[in-house]
Amino acid sequence: MIIGLTGSFCAGKDTIAEYIVTKNNFFHFSLSDIIREAMKNEGVEPTRENLIVFGTKMREENGNGVLAKMVMKEIDEKKNYCITSIRHLDEVNELRKNKKFVLVNIDAPQNVRFERMLKRKRAGDPETLEKFIEFEKRESQSSGAGQQLLKTAQAADIIFINDTNDIKSLVQKIELLLKKIHSEQSKSL
Repeated sequence: MIIGLTGSFCAGKDTIAEYIVTKNNFFHFSLSDIIREAMKNEGVEPTRENLIVFGTKMREENGNGVLAKMVMKEIDEKKNYCITSIRHLDEVNELRKNKKFVLVNIDAPQNVRFERMLKRKRAGDPETLEKFIEFEKRESQSSGAGQQLLKTAQAADIIFINDTNDIKSLVQKIELLLKKIHSEQSKSL
């Protein structure tokens, strides 16, 4: 099984992926980690802004599905995977070539996501709601090699709303999500 996670900024994708990987023996790939590694090799600081620019450059030079193609070369059909940082529709299309792939869009209300972002205090994050909204718009291009989060969200097989900050409640919702994915996978195989 391959679970792909996409979604809006600070929706909880990394938290959900961490639970899936840790508690369910999945292996994790992050498409952003591929970009970070390439940036490291070229001596580029891994800020969020640089990640966006560098990822766009990689897609322009190697095709919009390049990050997913790189990950798919590492997949062992006997193992389960959680793939995060899916930000372009061509990445989704590459991942869908594997019949075990299911895409989940993680979302939360904008005010909840903004509060989460403020609490994490990560360098380079927007400091105002206006900049947060502007930042999100930049991540949702409709064409080209840039990030296309809205299109990836629309391509999702399952929508997961993470509107809680209570970990116990979130774990229960993730377990229900996993049961739903298992059920849908069983039907299609």
